Order: sequence, then C-alpha cells, then structure tokens
Amino acid sequence: MEEDKVRGEGMMTAENNHIPGWKYYNHAAIPTTAPHENPDLTPLKDGRIWRIEDKKPLLVRYTTDWDCGYDTGWWYLIKDAPFDISTLSSNSRKHIKEAFRKVRVEKIDPKEYVDALYECYHQAYLGYKQADNEDSYDSFKLRCEKSALLGLEFWAGFSQDSGKLVGYLMLGPHEDWAEIYTSKFHPDYLKLRVSDALYAFVLDYYLNGQKKKYVSSGSRSINHVTNTQEYKEQHFGYRKCYCRLHVLYRPFYKLIFKVLFMFRGLISVLGGRFTLAHRIVAVLKMEEIARKSCRRDS
Repeated sequence: MEEDKVRGEGMMTAENNHIPGWKYYNHAAIPTTAPHENPDLTPLKDGRIWRIEDKKPLLVRYTTDWDCGYDTGWWYLIKDAPFDISTLSSNSRKHIKEAFRKVRVEKIDPKEYVDALYECYHQAYLGYKQADNEDSYDSFKLRCEKSALLGLEFWAGFSQDSGKLVGYLMLGPHEDWAEIYTSKFHPDYLKLRVSDALYAFVLDYYLNGQKKKYVSSGSRSINHVTNTQEYKEQHFGYRKCYCRLHVLYRPFYKLIFKVLFMFRGLISVLGGRFTLAHRIVAVLKMEEIARKSCRRDS
C-alpha cells in the first residue's frame, strides 16, 4: 500500500540489534529490500527477527514471487513503462494539461515548508475513513528534518495563482527503481488537479529522465479506504504487480491471532468503532490474503 513509511527509517547500529535487510515498523518487522527482491529469511529461521532494534515485533510481514502473473490478493502498484502522455486517454491528457496550467511542480527542501506540508497532510487525513495512524506535528516535522539523511525527496505542487502549496509527494529514489511513499493533496484545492500535475511530473522525471525500471506506488491498501490506486491505473497506466504475502507471528501471539481469525466477522464490525479493533482487522485481512495465496499453490 502507499503507506506513510520509509524503507530507510529507523536504521540502527549493531548494538541496537539492527538486522541488515529488515526494520521495525508499526509493531512489525518488514524488509527494507526492494519489492522485486526476496528478503533474507535467515533472521526468521534463527529467531533474531523477534528482537530487532531492541523492540519486540508482534509479527513479520514480507512478500515473495514478484510479478507472478496471477491474482494472489496482494500486489504492488507499479508503472514500469516509459511515461508517454500520448498513450493516455483523451480525458487523461486533457486533465494533465489543465493541471500544468494551474499548478507549478518543483522539488523542495521540506524543512523550509514544514507548516505548509503539514497543513496538506492533516487536511487530507481528515477526509480518510477508518484511518488511525496520523502523525503529530512534531513527528511530521522530525521526518522532514531527517529527509535528506533518509534519502527522501519531496515534490510539491504550488498554485500558479496564489503560490500556495496545495499538494506533495514524498518519494524514495533507489538505484534502479523509485517508490512513492506518501501523497497528500489539500482537499480545498482539488479543482486545480494538483495530483495530475504531480504524478505526471514525477513519472516523466524518474522513468524517462532517470531511466528507472519502475515507479512503485506501494502495496495494496488495507488501513484506510481509498480509490487512489484505481485512479493511477486508469489515468497513468499503472498496473497491479501480484506477489505472495507472508505473515508470521511472534510465538506467544500465534494462537491468539488464530482464535481471532475465527471471529474476524464480528471484529470487523467493531473495527469501525474502536481503534484497536480496526488495527486487528487490518492484520486479519492480511492473514486472510496470505492463506488464500498459499492455498492456490497447494
């Protein structure tokens, strides 16, 4: 999914149980390898993964069988062909051209735009359904201050008329691919079509200019309801790159989640009312997808 996370974030020293190729994120251990690379599973086999960065993850999540060619229920959304506006629908071409008349796109130093970026971020979150992981201002500011160290790039869209920052992308460039970690657009300025301008600009920059193999928009979203991925497929030629999802639990919690899985229907009803239930629903949804993926190969 297009999660608000960074692959390099949380890099620790050896004394803090840093495990190369893995990191702790949101109560889970996840790979820092590229989506098309299989992670090193040695830390899972020897148990080191359960004490990563001096923290105790509840679960491990990773993927294999990149671009397997069949629907596994789990995917990354990628654009792996050169960006050519002439291949898009007439409607998409019209919207992109309109967007560039109203919006100026440029790479920015996020430390210089913290307040404007956070306003966009916060206002966008207010419109999400069942989202429970919004950063505080201080946490957001710290991420902006660490962006250069983490290898992040911020691209912002500014209103041509007012000069106001009305949307941004936070992106991580890698050797032969790039990943959009976060995209946020101020809801009061959607009529400017800032998303069209930003997405078209960065696709041209990284695919055509820097010759990256693909731009990823993250994995399937399960944390909040969004139509962003459908929008990118329809208007920019992204595609679902299917792979197999694997979810493993810390031994103590394995039985607990096995029991919770049997009551996932009831928990799903509670998920709209309670934050903890919503988070459990997300884990159980991943478990359901992982089980279906494994059954297909059995």
